[in-house]
Amino acid sequence: MEVARNLPEGLKKQIAYLYTLDFYRKKMDAAGLKPEDIGSVEDFGHIPFTERPEFLREMNRKDPPYGSFYSEKIVRINFTPSEGSLTPIFHTGKDLEFMHKVCHRSLRAAGVTADDICAITFGYHLFIAGLFYQGQLESYGAKVIPLGPGETARAVDMMNHHHVSVLVGNPSHALKLAASGMKPPKILFAGGEPLTSVPGYRDKIREAFGENLTIIDSYSMSECIPIARSCAIETGLHIMDEFVYAEIVDPETGQTLQYGEPGELVLTHLKKEAQPLLRFRTGDLALLTHSPCQCGRSITMPKGVLGRTDEMQKVKGIKLYPSQVKTTVGDLGLHPDFKLRIWSDCGVDRLSITIKSGTARRPDVEEVRQALRNATLLNFDEIHVAEHLKNGPQVVDERVLGN
Repeated sequence: MEVARNLPEGLKKQIAYLYTLDFYRKKMDAAGLKPEDIGSVEDFGHIPFTERPEFLREMNRKDPPYGSFYSEKIVRINFTPSEGSLTPIFHTGKDLEFMHKVCHRSLRAAGVTADDICAITFGYHLFIAGLFYQGQLESYGAKVIPLGPGETARAVDMMNHHHVSVLVGNPSHALKLAASGMKPPKILFAGGEPLTSVPGYRDKIREAFGENLTIIDSYSMSECIPIARSCAIETGLHIMDEFVYAEIVDPETGQTLQYGEPGELVLTHLKKEAQPLLRFRTGDLALLTHSPCQCGRSITMPKGVLGRTDEMQKVKGIKLYPSQVKTTVGDLGLHPDFKLRIWSDCGVDRLSITIKSGTARRPDVEEVRQALRNATLLNFDEIHVAEHLKNGPQVVDERVLGN
């Protein structure tokens, strides 16, 4: 008989706070749950999920404004694009202070010191990223140049002149700065774009800046920042588990999955005052592992975000995510571009892949077949290699087309 796992005390306290908010109290009451009923991880799994559409509906309430999510303690309002408009993102003073404190641990692990001069190239207009990094670095004691994006030549001149040692920004923009003559920093804090999930991307950045560069990748959402960051040891993105409680669930059934099983990432704030999240379905695919890292953290997304739940296909009774295929092909050192074709033959699903030949290494069909089977549990009926891929969608499901 499996022993129930106790819920972390911080999460119990947060559930009690969330129950004071009309939005979450109604959800829990509808499920027949009170805060005192939730003492184990298994109990927690009975709390209804929060879906993005209902979160946005609550934010759009007029009476009271912003529903349960507004507080007189709010000191900053950022915004995030949602369904063609901008949705406010609220923070109290304590929210900002705790966000920064949580990040100090990762700054220390990355080797940031009070002597470092840090250039931030994320945007500062409306959105959270630029001010988020500025706040944590300044409160940590480092020196900050709030550059923002754009004006590459001017930015490079300023960074070289003032001996910038820590660069913060999108990895693609970092490559642009390197190509424009930026002197290599010692640390790059990257975010806003996939990095860990893209095979070879770190190598490309180190080719531009030098092998000694420490690269720290991050994953966040405007509604929940921070979520996870890698460390200098590069074992994956570590969940900032003082700030957020992470689960992986089956996207179809909602069942909580074990460590090592891929599924949808679900998040709950642990100490958020304004606009807190409770079992929020991110729509992002990931898997979590639990193994202590030398940096002191243990819950990790080893490959970052693997894709989105809305890209899922059901083939031969098995869930297939094109992002799984991209990661597998990339891990083999092959060109990341491919096309998938799904069709039905006498009522039996069939699956083929066409890989672009664009690397020095020609794909070995049997090696590709075995790697894809290991990653997806599916046998690919046909594997092709082509110099050029036809324009159009990455996945063609002829079952849907009725062909």
